[in-house]
Amino acid sequence: MAGKKYDKLFLREPWGVLNRANPDPDQPVYIGVNQQGMAEGWDEPFTQVLRPIYRPYLMIPEPHRHNCAEFLYFIGGNPMDFRDFGAEVEFVIGEGEDAETYVIDRTTWVYIPKGLSHCPLNFRRVDRPIMFGHVMFAPGFAATTDFDPDK
Repeated sequence: MAGKKYDKLFLREPWGVLNRANPDPDQPVYIGVNQQGMAEGWDEPFTQVLRPIYRPYLMIPEPHRHNCAEFLYFIGGNPMDFRDFGAEVEFVIGEGEDAETYVIDRTTWVYIPKGLSHCPLNFRRVDRPIMFGHVMFAPGFAATTDFDPDK
């Protein structure tokens, strides 16, 4: 059977490569996706990371910035009810006197504009597994502490 006109818009294995560099079973597993160059006809770079969170820990201890906007998502781990959120997450946005700390205790998406400082990201309490991830329209995860949003 000949290919269909829009076949190039479907990526059948979107999860990329399972990354378990550290064999310690207590370390979180994440699945990263970088579709730029992975699918013919995809002209928009796209990176996604999806991590199951099943224990409390400080994921990102230091603030950082990106050279593009980012969407963070915190989703309950029950596939029949994503609002079933069994965790408490502490997240900081901004820097210096403008820094604000938020407590995420229900399914939430957060938009981080290009150049906005964010983190630490601390999963303080995890009663039931949740999913954490981010989406960026960029060819990869680019975080720098010296990023200048005016350049």
